[in-house]
Amino acid sequence: MGFFLLAILLFTIGSLLLPRYHQENPTTSGFFSGDGSSVSVFVPTARRVAINVVTENGKGYEVQVFDSVRNRFIANLSAMGSIYSELELPDSGTYYFVYHGNGTARIAVGTLAMYPSGNVLKIEYLIGGTVAFVLAALPWMGVKQ
Repeated sequence: MGFFLLAILLFTIGSLLLPRYHQENPTTSGFFSGDGSSVSVFVPTARRVAINVVTENGKGYEVQVFDSVRNRFIANLSAMGSIYSELELPDSGTYYFVYHGNGTARIAVGTLAMYPSGNVLKIEYLIGGTVAFVLAALPWMGVKQ
C-alpha cells in the first residue's frame, strides 16, 4: 500500500513537470526562391509564433500557412514589402509556409508561447481525474478493512 501511494505521488509530481520539458524558444528561417516555393517547420506542441518575411522588392505577395494535420490552409498573409505577423499553430505537426509572389524573400518563424494541444489537455485531465478519484477512494477503502 505504501509503494502504491509513493508511485501516485511521484506520478503526480512528474505530470506537473511534464509541460516544462521543452521550454526552448526555437526559431526557423528559410528562403523563398519564387512563386510557389515553401518552407516547412515541425512543431512538437501547439504554439503562438511570430512570422517575419522580408522581400527584395516592394511588390505585393502573399504567404499561405498550410496545416498538414488538418489538411487545409489556416492563414493567408498578404503584404507589400516586409511583413510581421503573429499566428496560432493549433496542433503539433508540420506546417508549410507557401510563398506566392515575384522575386525572392526570406522568412523567419520564432516561438512566442507554447501550450499543450487539445488532445494533450484531454489526457492530462483524464489522468488528473483518475488520480484524484483513487486518492479520494483510498481512505474509504482503509475504513472498510
